[in-house]
Parts: sequence; structure tokens; C-alpha cells
Amino acid sequence: MHLIRKTTLLYLFGLLTFHNASFSQSHADLGVAAIGLVVSDIDISEHFYKNILGMQAVGGFSLDAQWSKEAGAAHGKPFSVKQFKMKDRSSATVLKLAYFDKTEKGTAQGGIDTHSGVNYISLFYNGEAFKEVMARISASGIEKVGWVKRDSYQLVFIKDPDGVFVEIVGPPDP
Repeated sequence: MHLIRKTTLLYLFGLLTFHNASFSQSHADLGVAAIGLVVSDIDISEHFYKNILGMQAVGGFSLDAQWSKEAGAAHGKPFSVKQFKMKDRSSATVLKLAYFDKTEKGTAQGGIDTHSGVNYISLFYNGEAFKEVMARISASGIEKVGWVKRDSYQLVFIKDPDGVFVEIVGPPDP
């Protein structure tokens, strides 16, 4: 009985040590580390998130058919991911744009209430960055679905190239 307890304690200690070595406190503090969106055209989506919304590319990776099969998330199809962040900080949430050889666009949403799932994301900008992103949105001809102005904030809804609503939040007008 004593040997079983000792073995169990050693196992638990090893598991705890592995957990602490693999996932530092800063990773645990992230909360939502990443959000993934499957896109129909990576070039168009990358342009939108980088050049219109001002996100920074932070790498990417590809996953083969075996990984996809083991993960059970893509019916064994290989795919690639490009990653973006709003800020160059380790704690910043990563936006992952996943893409396959061929992905058809989903049906257009009339609003975020159309179906369940990820229907919108929110991006926050400070004063100058908010003005800059709004200028790029206007210059590119992207439709502003809605614009709410309040005493303490303002927000604009637009859609990304695949129809996902993007909420642009900034400070109130002076």
C-alpha cells in the first residue's frame, strides 16, 4: 500500500512538473490564447487583416494529413495557418487564419444572430490607430454595417472577406 502511494505521489509530482515546464504562468494567464477562422482565400484575408485592420503577421505553420486525422478537426485534410496579432506582446491574442486547398465561402449572414458559432470578433484601437483604421476602411470601400457613438466609446461593424463581422472599437470623438 505504501509503495502504491509513493508511486502515485511520484506520478502526480512528475505530471505537475511537466505541466509547469510546458505551460509557464504567462501562458496560463493568457485566457484566450488564439481565435481561429477558416478563410476561403488566404491572400484576400491576409490583405484585409494586415493592410486594412493593421494587424501584424506573427508566423504560421502547415499541418499534414496525419496530424489533421489525429486531431479530428479537418477530416484528415492538410491545411495551413497564418497568425496575426494586434500588438507585439506575448500576451496578445493570436488570430489564426486557417486555409485549405479549397474552401467555399459560407452563406452571407444578415447579422450576428443568423446562426450559432463565431459570428464576430472585436478589435480595440487607441485614438490615432482608430482614426487610421477608419481611414483605411473608407479608402478601401468596405461597407460600414453600423456605427455606434457613445460618451465613452464608439464602435463600427464591418465584415471581413468571408462575411465574419468585425467590431472596431475606439475612443469617443473629441
